[in-house]
Amino acid sequence: MAGKSRTQGTTTRSRLTFPDRWDLTQLVKDSSVGIDSLLADLESKVGKLEAARPTLAPSMPSQDLLALLRLSEEIAQGSSRLGAYVYLRFSQNTKDAEARSLKTRVEEQLTGLSNRLLFFELWWQSVDETNAARLMADAGDLRYHLETIRRFKPHTLSEPEEKIVNLKNVTGRSAVHTLYDIVTNGFTFTVVVGGKKKTVNREELMTYVRSPKATVRQAAYQELYRVFASQRDLLGEIYKTLVNDVKAENLGLRRFSAPIASRNLGNDVPDQAVDVLLASCAKNADIFQAYFTLKAKICKIKPMNRYHLYAPHRTESKTYKYADAVTMVLDAYRGFSPRLADLAEHVFQDRHIDAPTRPGKLGGAYCYSIVP
Repeated sequence: MAGKSRTQGTTTRSRLTFPDRWDLTQLVKDSSVGIDSLLADLESKVGKLEAARPTLAPSMPSQDLLALLRLSEEIAQGSSRLGAYVYLRFSQNTKDAEARSLKTRVEEQLTGLSNRLLFFELWWQSVDETNAARLMADAGDLRYHLETIRRFKPHTLSEPEEKIVNLKNVTGRSAVHTLYDIVTNGFTFTVVVGGKKKTVNREELMTYVRSPKATVRQAAYQELYRVFASQRDLLGEIYKTLVNDVKAENLGLRRFSAPIASRNLGNDVPDQAVDVLLASCAKNADIFQAYFTLKAKICKIKPMNRYHLYAPHRTESKTYKYADAVTMVLDAYRGFSPRLADLAEHVFQDRHIDAPTRPGKLGGAYCYSIVP
């Protein structure tokens, strides 16, 4: 989200102070010392769980399993916080070599720790149905976690194979994703605004696709396509590599019926439900077309095409200060749910948002969930 937004309406006076940068020290207070300390703590807990491997048995008391699950939960939480810190620090500036190096180092170590714990999930998948039901009956809020592990049984490989896949993902799929981020977030674009040329990043460029002027909207899209097309060979190879990687693992090794089936299983959604959803969308595509036909008529757009999907109804455009824009958003939330407005305000006040656009910053808006 940009520090300033181009939109329509009247300026709302800011009533509160909202920091526009996030505070990652809430995850790791001192990156030079904190990361090694967190890794050492994780190492200790992983060692404790490894030591319990000989005690695992289908007939074990449910409370013994619950104690191991709580330890596993602590490991998952610690790994999540550490993984989030290095990724979010990288996303602030994908050109930061130190941040990239740190991200790689931590991801490699977390993968190593994860591989040492693979035995636990594989053992749980092997437990017979009767004992599994008995053990899950006393698992409380961890029952769903145990059910989820067992759902993946038909598509789980042997322990050595799973370890190899995890290790190769760090230097394969994950590395290719990082390469894409580095390349595309380094792109710059040239636009003409008010008769003057401006050099902007992708986030700044995309504000112009909502311009009241049709020529500006079209120019913004064409500049986006021009720059990406200049790197089509590299980006095409990246895309092809990722597609082939997913195909080889999920169809070739894990024997999913279709590429989307692996994602559906992870989301705990039946394949049939997704198929029905997609079929319904295709059947009602005319509603989508009717909407844009009506929009073209209201906005007096001829012809209606890709460049004008986000054309505003109003012809004027205003620039708002960040704090004013935040206040407008919170006021809108409060209009229908004071509780949601309070929660949203916490996100801003707790400095969990990084708003300004910057060279090298990861593009797009996203929410990175961190446990607990």
